[in-house]
Amino acid sequence: MTYNVREHSYVVGGLGVTGQACVRFLLQQKATVKAFDTRANFTLVTNPDSDLDTDMQAFMAEKVTCNTLSEDYFDGVDTLVLSPGLALNIEQVALAQKCGVEVIGDVELFARLNATKNGATPAKRVVGITGSNGKTTVTLLVNHLLKACGVKSIEAGNVGRPVLEALQSDADVVVMELSSFQLETTSSLVLEAATVLNISDDHLDRHGTLEAYIDAKHRIFDNAKSAVVWRDGEFVAPEEPLASQELIEYGLGESSTGFAIAAFEDKNDGSSDKQSLFITFNGESLIALSEIHLAGMHNVLNIMAALGICLKLGVSPELAVKHLHSFKSAPHRCVEIARVNDIRYIDDSKATNIGATVAALEGLAPTIQGKLILIAGGDAKGADIASLSPYLTKYVSHVFAVGKDAHLFGKSFTHTTRVATMKDAVKAATRLAASGDVVLLSPACASLDMFKNYMHRGDVFKQDVYDLHNLHSQNDRAVEVTS
Repeated sequence: MTYNVREHSYVVGGLGVTGQACVRFLLQQKATVKAFDTRANFTLVTNPDSDLDTDMQAFMAEKVTCNTLSEDYFDGVDTLVLSPGLALNIEQVALAQKCGVEVIGDVELFARLNATKNGATPAKRVVGITGSNGKTTVTLLVNHLLKACGVKSIEAGNVGRPVLEALQSDADVVVMELSSFQLETTSSLVLEAATVLNISDDHLDRHGTLEAYIDAKHRIFDNAKSAVVWRDGEFVAPEEPLASQELIEYGLGESSTGFAIAAFEDKNDGSSDKQSLFITFNGESLIALSEIHLAGMHNVLNIMAALGICLKLGVSPELAVKHLHSFKSAPHRCVEIARVNDIRYIDDSKATNIGATVAALEGLAPTIQGKLILIAGGDAKGADIASLSPYLTKYVSHVFAVGKDAHLFGKSFTHTTRVATMKDAVKAATRLAASGDVVLLSPACASLDMFKNYMHRGDVFKQDVYDLHNLHSQNDRAVEVTS
């Protein structure tokens, strides 16, 4: 049956960007809604393109509580739409469930509204991307390639755009980045293709165990028609085997099926006996690795995953690869922000877990002629920083550690210096660096102990580098100076 929001009475839990988007949508649909927030103070996120802000201001004043809830708060309520930033084990959720209220997230609300009568084909085709690392890059890349190939698509979810906004767009395809937090409250999302890019220790402070984290990630496969799977990855394949036509595999080794790497004659090299490495599909060459602008082998895997998802939406790899060159990576993801006296400064602030930092180290190390100097630290979120030790030993000359769990890096790597601020880390790393070296911010930790978010941390790093060298931004492109 068609899901009608006006037949339900809602509470929205948590009034961050997602929660406020839910309220706006429900008000627009003239649904019965009120909300609570666990913070004493919060700020309305205004939307200049919305005519609902006047209604939102009134709603915030009249129908939002930050006080302790009682059972009668849920009288007449049948659905709690919980923001992904709030855990399922908080007392407000327990109280709602005790009162017989169903707990869902905005992605589940999207799924129900996107479905048509009798379980027929959903109004919009949706693909889902999750994983510990790389999911934003793959989401943006898939959306870019689809658009370039003539598909009317939009990105949404954890990438930044609330999914209910995508529901109201004129897009035919929604490319959805899904976090483990969002997947916890999602049960009926139908996906044309789903992928778990990789799994590493992350968010264990919320999920408790790696097993629980994996279980949350794997919910993405529950109603998926097909899966795109890294053949060499751990914990990334659906537990229930899929038919061969429903599975696309990819990896860095050679393979005659799916996406792989193989050596072919490079016709663009000018030498008939010169061979180069290519991404291949079913044994046929697609694009030389030398032609790919995204740095690191981890990004080669990201490209393969994106091509696989596009294929499941009817776009051939041969067509999609023609548009790789025009893709611009998202900020704070292994982006070179400055090069001074041949010392490269790279911002990878989005590396908020160990797996992301490992990927950066392994991806960048083969391209570096000199030393790799790492700035890391923050809130480890319960992860075992000691598991970084072999990678630090293999790839890193020195670590400058900041933040709440800086001491853990000292225990894991002998060549570690603890510093108080990002500015101190930049100065110390620069004193140590020489021509050919790289200063890499790849924290392996969350940022909230010192910064507003990982974007703020990356911006502070960039500003500290610029201040140290008296540089000025050139339209946010890397500044290159030789003195």
